[in-house]
Amino acid sequence: MKHQTKTTFKEQAQQVAKQDTELGGAREFASVEEMLRHDAVQTPVPPTVAQKLADSLRELPNPNRTWWQRLLGR
Repeated sequence: MKHQTKTTFKEQAQQVAKQDTELGGAREFASVEEMLRHDAVQTPVPPTVAQKLADSLRELPNPNRTWWQRLLGR
């Protein structure tokens, strides 16, 4: 039985970067997900967007509170 190892996003990004340097130009993607990963590696997140995302995540409701506690504001 073969054991498959899951690669992390960082490892996949490194593989994509390595393939880009080897190919040197045009690239064909096997899936949309692969294309999006490639684009994410190549495109840095602007600091203002990163800050807004962090602010939004802080404003999410507490997941430990039940639905009725959130409804009543407790």
